[in-house]
Amino acid sequence: MEADLEDKRLVLVSNGEPYKHVYRNQDIEIEKLAGGLTTGLDPVMQKNKGLWIAWGRGEADFEVVNQNNKVMVPDEDGYPLKRIELTDKEKNNFYYGFANEVMWPISHTFISKANFKEEYWQSYQKVNQKYAKSIKEELKEDDLVWIHDYHLTLVPGLLEESNTKTSLFWHIPWPAWEAFRTIPWREEILEGMLAADFLAFHTDLFVYNFLNCAKKIGAEVDFSNKEIFYQNSKTKVESVPLGIDFQRFNNLAKDDDYLAQAESVKASYDTEKLIFAVDRLDYTKGIEERLKGIDRFFEKYPEYQTEATFVQRVAPSRMGIEEYQQMKERIEKKVAEINGKYQKDQWVPVKYFYGSVPQAELLPYYKAADLALITALIDGMNLVAKEYLAVQDLGVLLLSEFAGAAEYLDSALKVNPYNTEALADSIYQGLEMSETEKEKRLQQAKADLKEYDINWWRDYFLKKWVESYE
Repeated sequence: MEADLEDKRLVLVSNGEPYKHVYRNQDIEIEKLAGGLTTGLDPVMQKNKGLWIAWGRGEADFEVVNQNNKVMVPDEDGYPLKRIELTDKEKNNFYYGFANEVMWPISHTFISKANFKEEYWQSYQKVNQKYAKSIKEELKEDDLVWIHDYHLTLVPGLLEESNTKTSLFWHIPWPAWEAFRTIPWREEILEGMLAADFLAFHTDLFVYNFLNCAKKIGAEVDFSNKEIFYQNSKTKVESVPLGIDFQRFNNLAKDDDYLAQAESVKASYDTEKLIFAVDRLDYTKGIEERLKGIDRFFEKYPEYQTEATFVQRVAPSRMGIEEYQQMKERIEKKVAEINGKYQKDQWVPVKYFYGSVPQAELLPYYKAADLALITALIDGMNLVAKEYLAVQDLGVLLLSEFAGAAEYLDSALKVNPYNTEALADSIYQGLEMSETEKEKRLQQAKADLKEYDINWWRDYFLKKWVESYE
């Protein structure tokens, strides 16, 4: 199904870069960054010899670029990466400010957490203009410009006069109009996005929400064909759920070293059942609600005291924002409360780890865990849910019904994370599930994960995009 780009060059535009340059013992080394975007798009960029434009944030990023801020990645036989340089003020107001204190909370429907500062908006406009200028400097005839996410909503509109083919993939939820309309600059954001030929979101719900928002600002919307007509242009909208590198995880599950690491992890907790969760520190992830559920589980099902251990890993995120620091303190207080209430002799009910951990160290937990606990209050997709299932043969996924992945993973146990009683009961149900039922659910999940993997996502997006303007 691979889209035929013919002789067209792919220009990828994103907030995060695929590679960064760092200092190692006075030498500069290149480091590939983890994440679905790099995994899915780096191969096609190397094949297509495209151009990737992103904010350069590695400590040695600008030591290796040429006079046009470009460097070949991952080596001289790769493709050019062009880096955007942001000032400290732009980082604070564009990234930490508008992207993370306006777009992030509103998209996740946490209206009370939004901070509508005028200086944030001004910086957001300025950085989007900086991106657009950088793109225009590079444009060739027949280029396809693929923009990513909520950081760069104005870029399609800023490229409109260039008559360039543009698309945008939105990686987080798109909210209902009732939330989105609270943004003072809602029309400017929508107008920027509607200048693109093609827009895609993870789920049908997000697509509907976007179509409805476009209608509210006066666009003509064809809901059945998912097309928007606005200011003499047409935008096609689709749901294209992001997948994982299934083959990599499936191979990992058969690797002897990996299996030995997983066994070592399980043995280190000296417990019958291991429950696992890993998250960035963020209010959307439902960490506090999850801990309430764990508390109630050990209270309601005391037979699992000393028999089950819950491991919670939290990676630092946006620690320059006070609210995140306060949330970290509340989480640690709740962990201490649970442990103080239930621990016995050598057994501690909750093992809590805070800090950045390389994915290689986390992956053995995916295999070792009898139950993965993903209780996001809202999520665009949640790839950890898919990665966990891909390496499992007897594990159970307990998944929030509010994660985008819940729309596609029928094999998971679904739960409302706000319902503490139901969460406790679902943990018990997952741990008590028969092996036959576990195998049946995993077989179904893996078939879907294999078919709709990261390569399918990339190729389907490109195919639908090309179709939208043909």
